[in-house]
Amino acid sequence: MSVIIAPTDFSKVSLNAVNYAADMAIAVNAGLLIVHSTELPFSAKGTFTEPLNDELEIHEKLNALKATISARVNNKITVQTKQVAGVIEEELIGLCDRKNPLAVVMATHGEGLQEMFFIGSTTVYLSKNLNYPLIVVPGFINFTPVAKVLLASDLEHLDELPIDKIIDIISAFKANLDIVHVYNNENKFEVMSSRITELSYYLEKLNPQFHFVKNNNIQDAIIDFAKRNNIDLILTFPKKHAFFHKSKSKQFILHSPVTVMSIRQSH
Repeated sequence: MSVIIAPTDFSKVSLNAVNYAADMAIAVNAGLLIVHSTELPFSAKGTFTEPLNDELEIHEKLNALKATISARVNNKITVQTKQVAGVIEEELIGLCDRKNPLAVVMATHGEGLQEMFFIGSTTVYLSKNLNYPLIVVPGFINFTPVAKVLLASDLEHLDELPIDKIIDIISAFKANLDIVHVYNNENKFEVMSSRITELSYYLEKLNPQFHFVKNNNIQDAIIDFAKRNNIDLILTFPKKHAFFHKSKSKQFILHSPVTVMSIRQSH
């Protein structure tokens, strides 16, 4: 059975992400692994949080959370917990390499400025370094069945797209796939036709629908399309040849009002 990994520091926003991951696990018939790091749960250079020093207290918290989540899912899926010692980013990367998860689910940011910095820093780091899908849950939203997925593509470097992972994710949700290309140049739009054919071939199993939006602001155009078309999940692909400018890509992942799944591109 596939597994979804959900890190938590026991803050309200991270517990909401665990709930989201649990509900998603039911939808895709996956197990859930809840992970807590005992050292700097959301780390940043030169900045420290106050860790939970009592190992027994942490153990009890994880057991209580497991019981709560098991009741939430009515024991329909396997719920496990794991306590690790180390920097959460590196621990998650290593754990994913061993578990081969369907995805990692975590909160966008915390309730305070310090918590926001920690979680945001971890999220951005993982989006660039994790070889597995990272689902970023904004605020305190609840999981709803994923029926419509938006893939934002610049139609460049299509050979770098993680096609197999895209197919696995869309198939797991049994969702419809909308591919949106934002452009601001008529001449460039004409050049894209052959690349549309190429991408259609790669994703033939999913029968994607293509949409073209003329707008000078890529981020605004994608969010607007997502809202108007009731998109449940936005796929992004951090890479060298970024669809967004580097700073815009980071801003999009951290502040999108719609849940974002970040999948690292192959190189």
